[in-house]
Amino acid sequence: MIQTKSNCDVLLVGYEDEENLGLRSMASFLVEKGIDVEILPCQNVSKEGILKQINKRNPKIIGFSLIFQRMIFDFAELIDYLRNNGVKSHFTIGGHFPTLEYEKILELLPGLDTVVRHEGELTLLDLYRHLKSQSQWSEIRGIAYRRNGAIEVTSPRPLIQDLNSLPFPVREDKMRDHRGVGVCSILASRGCYYDCSFCSVQEFYSGAPGPRRRSRSPSNVVKEMEQLFERGARIFIFKDDDFSMKSRTQQRWIDEFSYLLKESGLADQILWRISCRVDEVDRNMLNKLKTVGLDFLYLGIESGCEQGLKTCNKHYGVEDIYKTLDIIESSRINFEYGFMFFDPDTDLGSVKDNISFFETLCKDGRVVVHFTKMFPYVGTQIAHKLRAEGRLEGSIDSPDYRYKDARIDLLEAFFTDAFHKMLFEPEGLVNKLQYAKFDSVILNKFFSDIYDAKNYMKSVSHLTKVSNESILETMRLAADFIDDHDHVGIIKNWYMLKELAEQERYVQDVIGSEVDKLIKIYN
Repeated sequence: MIQTKSNCDVLLVGYEDEENLGLRSMASFLVEKGIDVEILPCQNVSKEGILKQINKRNPKIIGFSLIFQRMIFDFAELIDYLRNNGVKSHFTIGGHFPTLEYEKILELLPGLDTVVRHEGELTLLDLYRHLKSQSQWSEIRGIAYRRNGAIEVTSPRPLIQDLNSLPFPVREDKMRDHRGVGVCSILASRGCYYDCSFCSVQEFYSGAPGPRRRSRSPSNVVKEMEQLFERGARIFIFKDDDFSMKSRTQQRWIDEFSYLLKESGLADQILWRISCRVDEVDRNMLNKLKTVGLDFLYLGIESGCEQGLKTCNKHYGVEDIYKTLDIIESSRINFEYGFMFFDPDTDLGSVKDNISFFETLCKDGRVVVHFTKMFPYVGTQIAHKLRAEGRLEGSIDSPDYRYKDARIDLLEAFFTDAFHKMLFEPEGLVNKLQYAKFDSVILNKFFSDIYDAKNYMKSVSHLTKVSNESILETMRLAADFIDDHDHVGIIKNWYMLKELAEQERYVQDVIGSEVDKLIKIYN
């Protein structure tokens, strides 16, 4: 929370399961300009609670951060409730969906006054300064609004060129921690050079003038890390869309960053995580980063078959993934990954290719088998493609599609039955195993004199291996069953798949109980 008096000028409302750096950067920027700002995380607060805070603070502007497209109607309900209860503040909203579909969001959320498009710091400041006179809104770059029943959109505001000019994001009073070790998210860059078909980042930034990707200087990033370190942070989660390693510019950045981390004395006292593309992993750079604290890497693999990689527009092949995995393994870096098992072009061949790929990816329990489906979110190439083909279905908050082979729809239904709890529920097996792996790494880094972290790691790998074997066998049996039957035959014999799903869920529960016991041993 940020406030300097009982009232505030701007209240920013958004989802925060971890710190929302977009909101917190805007808040910090506005505070620097003399504006009183408060951040209100909304996920654990009722509509009544939010209304109470608004009535207490009486903000001039309430800014809503719509991160997830699936939350459109949650925000619609909240905004209607606030308006119906007499809130007169100026309502604005930002995020990928509002930026790309400003007309639709103004239609769906009639209680809104404006939409802030693209980056928000300068636009929100400008809006605040011109709040009293709608006649001047046309001069504010980067907004959309209604005028005389029509929707007006102003010219896009150029992206912020010098990220060093922004103050560091404001932080929560109480830092998140793991076993008492402070954990902070941090951002070294904005934007991405690539054009993955399922991602709206490129579309979000390309709609405004300026470079597709901008970086803070290494010294600026290290300075923020030092400040957070003094507050207790030892674990840093870099939220950059892509922490690249291949270009000469980025390698110079890494060289300076590594040097400054060593000079600051932080390198041996911290652990950090980055996200990276398969084709941006460089052996020398990775080894250098490991010497200054890098211990976790999130790898955007997305598919284990050539068809899937083509649909994702990844610009690399399966063999490139294997080469990158070898580099990561030789560097002894822990990794997790993103994977979309199903996409609009999935067929039985790609299903079997992905299952085979998982056998290598997840060998010896180094990572747990997990996956999702490619969703056609607004602004993405895949959404445009499906719409053009007449295949885009679902609702605006949950877009979807059917497969060209209707049997794949049935296979997806089976996967949902067998694996949904494991994949997506907080107490699911994937979350448990990933938590245990992270926990063992933290113990090894910070508490190796107290705990036998190496044995903990081995036990986690063993349970992960057992889990993977069961998951992959269930996948293979289901895929073969689907391949051996036509659509009618699958429906007629669905009870067989139901039994298989029940067996798999039982195995997951048993392994989950063993993971719980293991975690308890090391607590």
